[in-house]
Amino acid sequence: MSESKFNFMLNRRQAIALGLGSAATVALAGCSGGSGSDDKAAGGDSSEGSYKVAMIMSGTITDGGWDQGHYESLKRAIESHPKWEMLEPKENTPDADAATAAQSYVDQGVDLIIGNGNQFASDWAEVVADAEGNDKVHFLITNTNPTSEMADYKSLAKVETVLPNFKQTGALAGVVAGLMTKTNSIGFIGGMKLPSTEAKYAAYLAAAQKINPEIKGQYNFEAGFTDASLGTKLTENWISTNNVDVMWGDASAVDNGSRQALESAGADTHFDIAQPIDIAGADQPTVVTSTVTDWKIDQAMDEIEKGEFGDGKVITADMSNGGISLGKFSDKVPEDVQAKIKELAEQIKSDSFVTDAEVEAIASTL
Repeated sequence: MSESKFNFMLNRRQAIALGLGSAATVALAGCSGGSGSDDKAAGGDSSEGSYKVAMIMSGTITDGGWDQGHYESLKRAIESHPKWEMLEPKENTPDADAATAAQSYVDQGVDLIIGNGNQFASDWAEVVADAEGNDKVHFLITNTNPTSEMADYKSLAKVETVLPNFKQTGALAGVVAGLMTKTNSIGFIGGMKLPSTEAKYAAYLAAAQKINPEIKGQYNFEAGFTDASLGTKLTENWISTNNVDVMWGDASAVDNGSRQALESAGADTHFDIAQPIDIAGADQPTVVTSTVTDWKIDQAMDEIEKGEFGDGKVITADMSNGGISLGKFSDKVPEDVQAKIKELAEQIKSDSFVTDAEVEAIASTL
């Protein structure tokens, strides 16, 4: 079995109950406050040396998870690309408004329009088709496989997608959990039972069991993404009945509730691995490190500047290009353990630590 089986798409169409906001009016005030590109925003030529990028989001930039992770990736890309200006993100965009939001940015002549999830793939098909003759506008959709999810597009000449390596993400969390647990019982909360969620958990447990075959995993794949109290209840139950002492989550706000339960149980003995942003610090006493995803928006910007963007190419976010990484460690991770984690991370990067067969053996039981 090839590793590609574990790089699944994340479909969040039904993951979050939306219905807020309207795309009838899309905010176009630049976050950078730039004022010298109005002509370009109205349809000027990118050859003048400046570009605009806009992101359309299903949630908010402060959700502590999926949407914030995308927003931070965009900010990092902007910091390394002085020719680019970031427009104010369009948050809380329901499916019904997604096409209108994208079209508004097309009308403004925005160079790169980003959709932060594959729910936008079907929503934008007509907008992309109508923009076919527009040499200026480009579309980037994350967590999307163009072969399986964009088969109805007339052309992908103006489109690229991004897919992370979920096997690497899960394995990184797994080695941390395997080295930090004292009870040999670890947990995982996912927002929905999706192929990507299962792939992450399977790699997480497989990697932890490479550290210690006695480690057991507890999981829930149906927690949603918004109810922090559910994360608290699930984690409290696992702590009391299964002696779980390390958690990893893939459920945005629900993960915050899980951390509350860990802290109540004792922040010196119960630990959390955060994702997809780096949040370890004094205000997160249970977080020992984070699995971080960067959506490689910088690469898309580079390709646009070079005239190489499009044709349905897939940008892979993995450890080789900084798309997948571990964040900073808290001081609760001993130095020798940190060194071991870094050593094993190199093996994960080279795909020599945990095999596809070992991951599949766990995935087949879910």
